[in-house]
Amino acid sequence: MTKLTILKRRFKYLIIKLLRLKDHSHKVALGFSLGSIVNFVPTFGFGLILSVGLAKLCRGNSMAGLIGGMLFMWAFPLMFYLNTVVGEYLVPINLDHTLLEVADDDLTDHLETGAHIGKIFLAGMIVNMVLFGGLLYAGVYYMINQYRAEILYYVYKKWII
Repeated sequence: MTKLTILKRRFKYLIIKLLRLKDHSHKVALGFSLGSIVNFVPTFGFGLILSVGLAKLCRGNSMAGLIGGMLFMWAFPLMFYLNTVVGEYLVPINLDHTLLEVADDDLTDHLETGAHIGKIFLAGMIVNMVLFGGLLYAGVYYMINQYRAEILYYVYKKWII
């Protein structure tokens, strides 16, 4: 079996597991979206634990939080980059000029530049988490409420790997 086939099988298994959860649509969608948005934060290996904990803390389905964290784990580099792009748009800075200017200055200027880059990242992270989480919640809630049985049937029976 190739690695791509293994990834497809795991993805199929996670989708089936998510759709078979015996809980309200709201709790499943909330847990899934909260588990997914944890991937916008650099968690240094604790992402899945935080996904489950955040879903449980906000009274969502913790299994859905785990599945959401696992499904979007691969996209962390993309989400990290998106944080900096959105943050740069919200808190503009001419980074090339600032880094050249600080190259010969003292430690205080280096720390100020690092703090400004941190502000850019945090601003982008917060905006991305709110937007992505809200859109993901709405989409998952609608799909589970309206099409749970049809999607489950399609994935289980028709989706051949």
